[in-house]
Amino acid sequence: MEICPYCGSRGCCIRFASYERYVLDFLDGHPVCETVRVPRIRCGSCRRTHAILTDSLVPYRSYSLFFILRVIGEYLLHLQTVEGLCIRFGITHSMLYRWFRLFQDHKAEWLGILADLEQEPLAFLRRLVSLPVYCTFSDGFCQKTLMSFLQSHANPANCCFQPGRHP
Repeated sequence: MEICPYCGSRGCCIRFASYERYVLDFLDGHPVCETVRVPRIRCGSCRRTHAILTDSLVPYRSYSLFFILRVIGEYLLHLQTVEGLCIRFGITHSMLYRWFRLFQDHKAEWLGILADLEQEPLAFLRRLVSLPVYCTFSDGFCQKTLMSFLQSHANPANCCFQPGRHP
């Protein structure tokens, strides 16, 4: 049962449309552009519409979550120079560094300051990609921060409904 991320109503959301979105991913050693269909729902209570994104899609980003995590992982492993990574993944230096800073910021938000200082970024990344059910982490992160992991800014409306919290 869907919960409206804006007003928190249960069972009032109905599917009414969808749209196509292009997502850059990394498959078989190469960046690829895929088309995904994103369903939209409308809340019968507040009348607002919302897109339902899978865990692999980062709001407001063209790159999939796992594409970004792969870039960060290879950067942390020092498998290539920064220039080599940027050429391989077809990204700019500034994008790589922006993603890495955001990863570090979100790691600190999730773990807390003391735990963040104790856990190396690569260890955290390995733990993240080895989760049996990623949505448990992504839901928890969204509830804690009101944004998706590696999303650079909060949604105009709450991205995750928290009981007792209203916009």
